[in-house]
Amino acid sequence: MFYYFSRFLVRLALPIYLKKLCVANFDKLPKGAPLMLASNHPDSFFDAVVIGSVLEQPIHTLTRGDVFKKPAAAFWLRQINLIPVFRGSEGRQYVKNHDVTAQESHDALKKGDAVVVFSEGICVNEWRLRPLGKGTARMAYKIWYGDDPLKSMKVIPTGLNYEHFRGPGKRVSLRFGEEIGHEDIQTSPQDYEKWLREFNDILDRKMNNEILTIPDDLSQTAKKDRLNAFFGNCTVAERSNPLLKAIGSIGRLIHKPLYSFFVKKTAKLTARSVFYDSVLFGMLMYLYPTIVALLAIVVGIIAGWPVGLGLFLALPLLAWIGARYR
Repeated sequence: MFYYFSRFLVRLALPIYLKKLCVANFDKLPKGAPLMLASNHPDSFFDAVVIGSVLEQPIHTLTRGDVFKKPAAAFWLRQINLIPVFRGSEGRQYVKNHDVTAQESHDALKKGDAVVVFSEGICVNEWRLRPLGKGTARMAYKIWYGDDPLKSMKVIPTGLNYEHFRGPGKRVSLRFGEEIGHEDIQTSPQDYEKWLREFNDILDRKMNNEILTIPDDLSQTAKKDRLNAFFGNCTVAERSNPLLKAIGSIGRLIHKPLYSFFVKKTAKLTARSVFYDSVLFGMLMYLYPTIVALLAIVVGIIAGWPVGLGLFLALPLLAWIGARYR
């Protein structure tokens, strides 16, 4: 229930947070087949937020296991369908959990949900695909050829491309690539290591087709030009209504103190790390409605419930107009 509530909030908040989300090839996703989305990982948990906002079925996201070590954190992370992945480097006692991760993913796929795997293994704010680990290949092999094989599963190379990585007002391109089925791997499943290498070669090529690559040594001007060219088809309609622009200015002015508080708190918590977008968006998504609701209750008690209800509806609307009309 908490997952569906969170997805509802995401779909309300994301159009405010982002300048534009452009989705490519969504209509080409296989219908009725279990989907494993093999994605790059440039913006921490915000990547899963973007992917989950467009899919019709629930998603289960593989994420680093160390954040599950505290029982309270593990409980809430489970509520939003996160599946822990423990590395051997985190301790030999966690190696046995590799099979548990694969089994949980298999169970999710079998009931028609989607599983998101970040195939690079780590998150870095950059515009390129990092070398792929073998985790995605191993999981695909286990699901296709392990106990209770699920041959209908398709692996979907997925590319997430951001205009920038810090805060709202950016364009984001989510691109779904050409599917990979078990029949696309020519190597015999009996030759396990060679099979993994061929799978990764195919996945790497198809993911790169969907991901913007910008070398680190490019100048800022050249990077900007490359980004503008890539996002050329991800345009925002011109909004010239003077009345809505005036209302938008009022909305931004009203929300500025609260937004500034969230920004400062996020910067302090994340220390300018890759988690900035995830934490800021999460705080805005969960805490902003709570604050608005409490404020509406207080105003309702003082000035009457119609006024309180009006405030509860007006503040988010002003935030939306303020983000859309600048």
